[in-house]
Amino acid sequence: MLARLNAHRSKTKEFECIVSISGGRDSSFALLKIVRDYGMKALAVNYENPFTENLARLNIKNMTKLLDVPLYSFRHRSTIHESLLKHNIVTWFHKPSAAMVPMMCIGCKIIWKPILQIARRYGVSLIICGGNPYEYTSYKKESLNVSRDVTLSTYYIKHIRGLAKESLKNLAYVNPRYVPSLLKGYLFAHQYAIGPRMFAADIEILDLFHFIRWDEKEVISRITSELKWDYPHELKSSWRFDCRIAHLKDYMYMKTIGMTEKDDFYAKMVREGLLSRKETLNRLAKENHLHMGIIAEFLEQQGLSPKYFLT
Repeated sequence: MLARLNAHRSKTKEFECIVSISGGRDSSFALLKIVRDYGMKALAVNYENPFTENLARLNIKNMTKLLDVPLYSFRHRSTIHESLLKHNIVTWFHKPSAAMVPMMCIGCKIIWKPILQIARRYGVSLIICGGNPYEYTSYKKESLNVSRDVTLSTYYIKHIRGLAKESLKNLAYVNPRYVPSLLKGYLFAHQYAIGPRMFAADIEILDLFHFIRWDEKEVISRITSELKWDYPHELKSSWRFDCRIAHLKDYMYMKTIGMTEKDDFYAKMVREGLLSRKETLNRLAKENHLHMGIIAEFLEQQGLSPKYFLT
């Protein structure tokens, strides 16, 4: 890891790297680690997601101030994220499908292009993310008939075939108004997608926890004590609280396949010996609780009737 970072150090550049932050625990730890432990000159970049929890915004404010790191925030020029989410919610409830739950996050999948543009603007050739290998949910691929062991070279073809097949079952997904955003989301879905690999091959993108061991206790301990980081304790979980869409996704997964992303996440931790099976079952009993009040309020904020959709 250190050798990769050293290759991007510079005495003349204002910033040696960009750290993408959301206010959640892993990206917060990534910024802390890069700045305080590795001594990199970082620019924190945040997409102003319209569905970000207020506490996550406070976390961003606190960490950038305490680490004395400049913050570059950006948002979509239009309300495409909000309208796209509302459209996809209505479409999904018309014909529920576990395979199409990730469509709720398509608005966040089109932010990689702006992040790469920011990197070029500041002459930065390194982007750090808080990607956690335990979070990569294989069941999402398999719901689209994509093998968990598929190679990167064939993943995109099989993935788009799966999406096309599911969309044909519910044609409202291919509304012409949103097709350009869907295509952009497909091209720039994440740092390993076609878009970044084709148009930013000269920019290195590193997921911190692919190089250092992810330790939940260390992550929480350090960011709470050093960055004044916090999460809504009534949720019983510190994972992915930063976006309110997560509650709706939990509901969708629970209603279609009887589990949430946490089941898959903790199962990987059990296999790696990081959690016992008993501890995992105890945690899931608490953390998989559906917060229907929060979900109902969220739907109302999108101009949708909770009574109609949740019954």
